[in-house]
Amino acid sequence: MTVAQPCPAPQRSAPETPATQPRTWQFTDRRTGEQRVFTCLPGCTINHARDLDHPVFAEDVWCWTEAEPLTLPVNENGTPEEYRILDTIIKVEPWSPTLAHRLPFAVIELVDDHFIDGLDPDGLATAINTLAGRLDQMRETHRRLVEVRAGYMGRQARP
Repeated sequence: MTVAQPCPAPQRSAPETPATQPRTWQFTDRRTGEQRVFTCLPGCTINHARDLDHPVFAEDVWCWTEAEPLTLPVNENGTPEEYRILDTIIKVEPWSPTLAHRLPFAVIELVDDHFIDGLDPDGLATAINTLAGRLDQMRETHRRLVEVRAGYMGRQARP
């Protein structure tokens, strides 16, 4: 009997890291006309040029740190198409009407445009543990598939 080895984790190169010092800049609040000072999250990957060019609502100013995307071919309509999966970002919305979003939080993009939003550290840990459990189940399925396939191929080889 062949014993399957666990599927290795996909290898990804480290994402480029933006400047280590957070950027501080000003924007004009569209409601009040006041200049507001904003300091990005360390590692913010957003180009805030649009926020500088014209007055904006303060609640529309936010920033995030984004990881390198991971894609897998998903067959949704008969033809595999690359979809981003399991992207995780850290985001902050300092003037959000949702008070919890005024502190940095995590967002997981499960698959293109399907999100788990507003995760505090405990919520992110819960999501990670849930996905880790699913990976363990997938590894067990992989092990069983190797066994079943070997048995099936052995039956096919008999005259």
